[in-house]
Amino acid sequence: MHGLPFQDPWDGCAINIRTGEVDPMRRGRAGKWFAKMYLLGAVLMAAVLTAGGEETVFAQEAGEQADPPAREEERVYYEAEGSYFLGYRFVSTEDSLKAAEYIDPHSSVTFGLDLLSCPLPYRYHVNSEYLSKHDFYADAGFAYKDIVLFRDILVGLHHNLDHFNFFFPDEPPGLIYDDRDPGDEYFLDYASNQLLLRLKTPDFPFHTFFRHRYLERDGRVEQRFLLGDFDRLIKTSASRDIDWKSNAYKIGFNSHLGPVEVEYAHDQTRFDPGGNSIQYDFYPESELFSRPADIYPHHVHPETKSSAHTLKLHSSYTGGFVTSATVGNLYQKNNFSQAESTTWKGALDVSWIPDPVMGLFFKYRHRNVDMDNRDMVVLSGLNNTLLYRVRDSISYTKDVFSLSSRYRPVKNFSLLTSYQFSHLERKDIDEWEVFEKRTNVHNINVTANGRPFDKLKLKAAYDFTYHNDPAYNTEPDNTNRLRLTANYLPAAWVNLFLDYILTVTERDNLHYLNSEPFTLLEGGNREGRRDQLLASLSFMLSPKATMTASWSYNRWDVEQDLAYGKWTTDGFGDLPFFDFAVPYTDESNSFSLSVHYMPREDITLTADATYTIADGEYVSGDVLGSPLSFDVLSTLEATETILSFGVAKKLPRDWEVGLKLYLDFYNDRNDDILDGNVVVTTFNLKRNF
Repeated sequence: MHGLPFQDPWDGCAINIRTGEVDPMRRGRAGKWFAKMYLLGAVLMAAVLTAGGEETVFAQEAGEQADPPAREEERVYYEAEGSYFLGYRFVSTEDSLKAAEYIDPHSSVTFGLDLLSCPLPYRYHVNSEYLSKHDFYADAGFAYKDIVLFRDILVGLHHNLDHFNFFFPDEPPGLIYDDRDPGDEYFLDYASNQLLLRLKTPDFPFHTFFRHRYLERDGRVEQRFLLGDFDRLIKTSASRDIDWKSNAYKIGFNSHLGPVEVEYAHDQTRFDPGGNSIQYDFYPESELFSRPADIYPHHVHPETKSSAHTLKLHSSYTGGFVTSATVGNLYQKNNFSQAESTTWKGALDVSWIPDPVMGLFFKYRHRNVDMDNRDMVVLSGLNNTLLYRVRDSISYTKDVFSLSSRYRPVKNFSLLTSYQFSHLERKDIDEWEVFEKRTNVHNINVTANGRPFDKLKLKAAYDFTYHNDPAYNTEPDNTNRLRLTANYLPAAWVNLFLDYILTVTERDNLHYLNSEPFTLLEGGNREGRRDQLLASLSFMLSPKATMTASWSYNRWDVEQDLAYGKWTTDGFGDLPFFDFAVPYTDESNSFSLSVHYMPREDITLTADATYTIADGEYVSGDVLGSPLSFDVLSTLEATETILSFGVAKKLPRDWEVGLKLYLDFYNDRNDDILDGNVVVTTFNLKRNF
């Protein structure tokens, strides 16, 4: 319960006697609002160096005033270690930005700072890297003994989005495509900041903590929607600016009350969709929905808020019997629709280790969700105000029981087994035709770990899941999953890793909800199979050269009976068309090669190459003697080639110069719209201290 939400950056803060060496730190990336983080690092570095200097002076003065000891004591030096760099990043793109999906397409200055110091009882760290104004990382922290702990992590990412082509060949008659912004480029800039402050009373295990998470999404996206009426459908695309912000706060405390550890926490979360949260368009008159022609709102991004209270109890970790319990509630509200939900949840964990070779574990989870929405919703047009009735939202109660065991009869073999039962009870489903009142799920898992000899590790896991009355057609009745893993080290210079996963799914009695006539049809099948394989072979060619080759394979096959809506020539509804055993397949193969070479102590060379082939296809049958035209819209056939090269040269006085080259070539073999290339060249000048 006292664990941090992030990996502790000071795990490697070891200090050596006399030498003053500090274990090398890990590098990171740096962040938006990067100047603040960079300034913070400079301040921390100055404080560290000042503290170290004062300690040395104090030691010298004390030595002058005191008599020399009979035996010279070993002295400890605390030195700050790290590096800083400055460089430039050249970016060149051609055609589509699909090849640069997560790359900021603008050239920019790059810089960064890494710092780690442990002048005990103080500890400082800064890991940061700035690639562009939308691509950065910063991690800064401070600690004083175990009394004060502060950490802040800032991340920024740029995401280039596709602009979907609305002008497909062989479009259905009566369907009109309208792209209002055909030349716009779509993107999202993502920023995340996580802050932790934990305070502890001296010499007693009482903690208070505060956590804050800030998320921001800003950019321009493609909004697609349907306008018109049944005689003149208009499939529309329009640009939409978004400025989403989310703030989450958590405050709490934990302590020991005798043999029991207690923690209480309160959470608050708010989502702000910004000023462009509602879109407006003209909708024609509709007799079916009793709607006059007018300009109406659509595709609303609502403002939401939530709050939660959580109480955790945990028994002592000593001994072979440990229990823990959690109880909490969650309140959520949609400020636009006024829909609300209240959730009560509880958890119980019991572990018993009667013998070092055996352990038994029991888990229970309970969740009760009460949904509440208004009976009527108001649709306000420019000239009309309409009222529509709203169905009750589905509330539910879910209970999950789990029993697992661990058995290790010998040193090189262990067996893990588990059984889990989940019961879901739905409420207020009278107006929902598809859902069953309850769904039960059974899961059995058996995992074996073995080491036949020192150079070979094996792992096998089998997982079976059975759904009784699943809610959706994509949820199978039965799922069988087998995973086999092997790690083989035949010699000190070669390592082989294999991982294979086979998943087989089956579903009977699918549900089809027909609109007119309104009826629920049951029947049909869905069968699926997924194969996943990862093979990796690593070589140490020499003390100065290593090479790794890998192959990743993924294939998904599914056959499902599909139903298509049907209307008669006089405009009335009818029972749907059925297309039986419709196959869909997607497959990908990815090959990669990585080389690391040090021809001299001051020169490091790296090279990586990845080639990926992906294809997918859906094949419809003939309905009433004519093939459907959906096939052309679902075909995927693409390749992607990624190359990267790097060279680093050490210079006198702890300086280092580096050059990196990254190339990505994306080839859409089915359509040239997504074809594109990107080349990124980065030059850095680095100084270690």
